[in-house]
Amino acid sequence: MVETLAFKIFLYAGCLTLLEGNCWPCKRQAHSIKKFYFTKEPIWTLMTSGHTNIRCLVDRVNAMEKKSVFFTRCCYNRGYKVCRTFEGIFVTGRKKHMEVKNLGKGMNFQEDLLYATDDYRCSVVMVTTTVCGWSYIFTAYANTASLSVMRLSSNSICANFNIFKKKSQFHRKGEAMNAIA
Repeated sequence: MVETLAFKIFLYAGCLTLLEGNCWPCKRQAHSIKKFYFTKEPIWTLMTSGHTNIRCLVDRVNAMEKKSVFFTRCCYNRGYKVCRTFEGIFVTGRKKHMEVKNLGKGMNFQEDLLYATDDYRCSVVMVTTTVCGWSYIFTAYANTASLSVMRLSSNSICANFNIFKKKSQFHRKGEAMNAIA
């Protein structure tokens, strides 16, 4: 009885370790949100589960430091171009997490990297806000360099996006969508 229980626990723990990619033969490191933002290419929002009127949302990294990143997020909201500057603070010990502070007016939020391609050109990020309690929005990002090959890899990105949010809402992103088509 004890041996059977011990075996089941060992088997369960081993399966979880393999599924998460944490086994020593897998040699797969946890993805890093810092590595995703370490780019000179614009970062386009391709899909989001949030209900919004925002179109053509793009991030541009202004400065990368050891513990933070400064970036400008621009979009069109009801026909007007809006740009805001943010500081993303990398949390020690949490490679996938970033605290984001609005350097102007607006709310702060958190971003957690849920999925990234091996070259960090595309990702799925969970954005967490605290407006009226906790709110979770799932977003798919892509660097401009990857938009030309997006037609080839969009199925895997969409599949991973839908894993995290089954009823996602697709938004056309103007220039980004024209680059894909």
